[in-house]
Amino acid sequence: MKDFEEEVGVKDIIGFYIKINDSARAKKDMAKLSAKDKATAFSLIVESNAGREFKIEIARYFVNDLDAHIRRKAELLLEALIPGWVADPAASILQVLRSAEHKGPARRNAAVRFLFGIVDADSLRITLTSLLSSRNRSHIVEIIDILEQYIDASEDETEQVKIFNACLDIVLSDEIEMPVKHHATNLLSVFFKKVSTTALGAHLKAKYIEKQVEKGESVYRFLCSGTCGLTASYLEDLLRPLQEGGKVYQLKILTYFCFLLDKTWNEDEVDNHIDTWPESWEPEEITKMDKVKRFRSSILKQVEELWEFAADDEVRDGIMAVVYSGHPVKRELLSTVKSKLTGGGLSDLASDKIARILHSFLKSDQHEELKPQAANLLLFNVSGARHHLAALRYLREYLEKSSLNAAEQSSLATVLLQFAASAAGNEERVMAWLLVFLIDPCKLEEAEQHKQVLGLLRTVIEHEVLADYSRARMVAALERFASEIKSTEKLKKAAAYLLFRLQNPHEKPTWDKIEKR
Repeated sequence: MKDFEEEVGVKDIIGFYIKINDSARAKKDMAKLSAKDKATAFSLIVESNAGREFKIEIARYFVNDLDAHIRRKAELLLEALIPGWVADPAASILQVLRSAEHKGPARRNAAVRFLFGIVDADSLRITLTSLLSSRNRSHIVEIIDILEQYIDASEDETEQVKIFNACLDIVLSDEIEMPVKHHATNLLSVFFKKVSTTALGAHLKAKYIEKQVEKGESVYRFLCSGTCGLTASYLEDLLRPLQEGGKVYQLKILTYFCFLLDKTWNEDEVDNHIDTWPESWEPEEITKMDKVKRFRSSILKQVEELWEFAADDEVRDGIMAVVYSGHPVKRELLSTVKSKLTGGGLSDLASDKIARILHSFLKSDQHEELKPQAANLLLFNVSGARHHLAALRYLREYLEKSSLNAAEQSSLATVLLQFAASAAGNEERVMAWLLVFLIDPCKLEEAEQHKQVLGLLRTVIEHEVLADYSRARMVAALERFASEIKSTEKLKKAAAYLLFRLQNPHEKPTWDKIEKR
């Protein structure tokens, strides 16, 4: 009953505007109606005795409406009222192309050159944009098929460059909608397949990557400025050159994705980083968090696919850092990682990926309580000096910064000695001994251990910028070594030298100064 009353209300309103012949007010009031009422209003206007100009003005106003149903009604009305008007320019173009197909390849190619405007890249881009905007999928498929045949048959390099430039302009445009960009990208794929083995193909491929990286960089800078949030179009611009854009670009974008994904878990904050308004080309509106979920899924899918193209360790670390950021509850993620590592049966590839996720736990500025667990898993459940050294570097920082009680320090020393006893490489073994030395030098009993630790400590003191807490921990350990450990005169002198360097960082050490200390 309610719907009937609303329909009657719409009928009265439209009838009034038709009677007074006021299309300007009619279209403004129609724009405020729901999709259902708008469709009802259109049907009433089509069937009414309203004047031709009234109907044309209403139809022109709604021919670009976001609602596809309304848009189609407006197109059909214009087709009925204006001779030669077509809602889809591709339809009339295709009629000519089809007629030329039966007259041989030369006539077909001439028709393509004329109708698509292959005289310069600008006119070709405008024509392609118009044709690829067709809402009739069968028309688009046929257009692309004809263009693919034309590209395959083309022997003119100048002409090929025009087609390339036109498609590239469409792909990189800020004003063209995503479906059109998708079709232009497909045409570029066909083009590259044809010229892949030629010098022209190599040159244009390099240009294609270079231009896309430039566009991705500009979008990245714009997003970092905070002027607006990430849109679907901007996301495509960032992702498109990701596989071939090189290490510098990849690391920059992966870092941005880590930041972005962390923000997507906060519903109150996500609007500051992602544009959650509906896209004009979306068939139907989706909720804000559904759109955020779609963005997150796209990012994770493309980033995980990048693994196959990346051989660099930094890039692979960045990939797994994004995967880490894609998990909302880090405690649950660590629990999953632990169960997989301790369960056994993992391939080398799976173990490597999990190890890199554990690196992300150590690098994060959050969840401090989870980091010692992650470090322990790296030491005892993952192979590889790189992973072990990362865990030991974290444990050194943890030891120097934290106020561990005697029992906690003793427990940590026991774990480190256990690791050192089974370590495959000397570098990781000595690093573990160094941490034991910083806890309690007396726990290292052999002169060779003291020698190796003092050598590593010298490298650290001479080449690292040490924080006050690091310096204090080292001074305390060296003083205990000098006073409590029975060692050779050479090692005692080495310890005295290191103490002088720590306590007098701006003085040049001499043995006279060291002995007078």
